Amino acid sequence: MHFELILPGLDWPTGPGTHPAADLALPALSTLLAFAGSAWGPRNTAEALLAERFGLSGHLPQARFRRLGESIPAPVDGHWLCCDPVHLHFSRDTLLLADASGLDITREEADTLMDGLNKTFADIGHFEAPAPDRWYIHLADAARPSFHPLTDVNGRPVQLFLPEGEDTTRWARLSNEMEVWLFSHPVNAAREERGQRTINGIWLWGNGTATATSQSAWSAIQAQQAFARGLARHFGLAPQAADRYLRPDGNGLALVDDLQRPLLHQDRDGWRHALQALESNWFAPLLADLKARRLEALRISVPSDRNSLQLDVASRGLWKFWRKPRPLANALASAPQSAA
Repeated sequence: MHFELILPGLDWPTGPGTHPAADLALPALSTLLAFAGSAWGPRNTAEALLAERFGLSGHLPQARFRRLGESIPAPVDGHWLCCDPVHLHFSRDTLLLADASGLDITREEADTLMDGLNKTFADIGHFEAPAPDRWYIHLADAARPSFHPLTDVNGRPVQLFLPEGEDTTRWARLSNEMEVWLFSHPVNAAREERGQRTINGIWLWGNGTATATSQSAWSAIQAQQAFARGLARHFGLAPQAADRYLRPDGNGLALVDDLQRPLLHQDRDGWRHALQALESNWFAPLLADLKARRLEALRISVPSDRNSLQLDVASRGLWKFWRKPRPLANALASAPQSAA
């Protein structure tokens, strides 16, 4: 039985100063790293890695999969786009984008804006927000441009990630119209008065198609992320919570993204707290199952926009008693300058 744990955000960059995990008690993780074979690869995202693990190829319909994974169910036939709320701001003469993770959008604000978008842009499709920071359009017609995922654009110059392909002028105009509409909306006026950043943009993305090239090898999946849960449902699996390791009956896959947001915002304390929880809830029980041969192999995959890391631990190799615990910072120190 095999298990794969996908951990975006584990790769806090090494460099000058003390690594945030240096003084944490992480005996299980250090032991796993001691027995792990490691391989660095090119940059990757958790979504692309999940699609690969499920044997999907092509331009992923991320909006449809993500909508399928939301806690508020909806039929996902037809055409879908993510239209996620963002904050746009200038740094000198460059327009940068920040995603909604730092906007603290309330349910009331999202509902108010959905109502207005549906009245103002009804010809485009139906807008909905099953989560305050994840918005969608159920389109009347398929969107033909190729859009860049929000994770690629976050914190970067918008100009480098404009839509490409067919009918881009129409969608660029729509984005501009929605930005103008948002700029003057009372929700944003109230946010400004409270000293909050405004919701002054929408990032369109997530259209596409995908083909399954193989049968799924997984009998269970754990995830909180909507895209991962939707992918599981698409393949007939009931996704389970990802707050702690649950031993599967067959091969298991888990996406745990608790480290991702603290890394994005350089929140050392938040990242340390999340890593300590992973030690108790994931690394220790996984190591115990490897030692007891309840698991034959564990793979820890770390997708990143710098380099991806793959760590493989086999239960049959744990007899090598001379291997010493390996701190996380040491394991990351061998990262290539660029594997892209």
